[in-house]
Amino acid sequence: METIDDPYLRHLFDGDSVFNVYNEEATNLSVGAPGPDLLQHCVEMIKKATDHRLDEEKKEGKYYLFQYGITAGLWECREELAKFLTRRYGDPVKREDLILTCGASHGLQLLLNTVISPNGIIFVEEVTYMIALDAFKQFPLMKIVTVPMKNDVVDLDAFEKIVVEEKENSNFVTNEQKIFWAMFYTIPTFHNPTGTTLPPESCKRLVEIARKSSIVITCDDVYNLLFYGDGFPPHRLFSYDNPTDSNYEGGNIVSNGSFSKIFSPALRFGWIECSSRIAKIFRSSGILRSGGAVNHYVSGVVTSLLQLSIQDNYLDKLIHIYKERLTVLCNILDHYLPQCSSYQRPEGGYFVWIHLPPGINGSEFIKWCQEKYKVTAIPGVQFSYAGKSHNFLRLSIGFHRKEIIRSAAKTLCEALLDYIRRKTDCK
Repeated sequence: METIDDPYLRHLFDGDSVFNVYNEEATNLSVGAPGPDLLQHCVEMIKKATDHRLDEEKKEGKYYLFQYGITAGLWECREELAKFLTRRYGDPVKREDLILTCGASHGLQLLLNTVISPNGIIFVEEVTYMIALDAFKQFPLMKIVTVPMKNDVVDLDAFEKIVVEEKENSNFVTNEQKIFWAMFYTIPTFHNPTGTTLPPESCKRLVEIARKSSIVITCDDVYNLLFYGDGFPPHRLFSYDNPTDSNYEGGNIVSNGSFSKIFSPALRFGWIECSSRIAKIFRSSGILRSGGAVNHYVSGVVTSLLQLSIQDNYLDKLIHIYKERLTVLCNILDHYLPQCSSYQRPEGGYFVWIHLPPGINGSEFIKWCQEKYKVTAIPGVQFSYAGKSHNFLRLSIGFHRKEIIRSAAKTLCEALLDYIRRKTDCK
């Protein structure tokens, strides 16, 4: 009889030699997740918010928080979330445009199950979030199509041609709920893994492509609020799909957000921001009508996190800490990265994307570096559906303190120079 291997593990990365950031045998610059020095603050924040929410439930005496919730998610939570996002984005966010989820991955699954043709197309960038690719592979009737990139952002000339070709050569099943024949999955702001942000003119053009071709663009917007410059972060792609435009098609952009990067991954709380035509489909979907609001109790706690300004204050703290970490990492790269390698400094988010010389295989280097120098990162090929991008590395500032990042990044650069000299004439 077939059995399941179920070893004792403590976290998502446990037992994995490449991703286990808790393994002290090597410093791991791989994972896009907060470390214990940040997560320790969650204890008091969650306690304060929980006490506040339970006191509110007692005062009202109806205990609706422990009942099935409305399909779009707790009304008060969406109201507070809309106010919070409006403050932090610098763009208006409407409560009625929000559908609460159990995080961005859950939001992505909801989109694929609800509004996309079951035999449709999923367009992805040449390199993208690798676990999203795993999710897409679980929809075998859907075809995954890779779109080239130029200067670490999507090549819109190539994308427009590919969309036309795929639409002409396929026969898709659509109806009043499956309203899109294709989806383009992208991370337009502080991209994972490249760290880049799509420029405004490119955002406008991408919206036009989506409208013209009748596809939906699903934006993984989990890093948008981690902006390390002055003022508001770059406008999210959703804001360019303006209902007042003469050629507005009812909404072709979805913003998929999460508290995983701005509070705690374990909260499993996120949101989909979408147009009314898409929101109405979600509100009537069988899975939400059957079970009611997802993560309903946690939504109540999040409401208090927002009402008490706990989330605002903590986000300010995270931005300060991550900005310091990014500065430390980039300073090391500026001084020690071999001249035949390069990177672009991001304006926010978690990640820095290292370009290695064409003849250097990132997977082979990382395996060698982990064994000899006790430092590791993620090779670029893991982000490529087509199995390309071998000469790249992704570094993350999420988990480690700045002192560890400084030491590990310097060691990585020294190891890279050593490795490249063994393979080429680079200095």
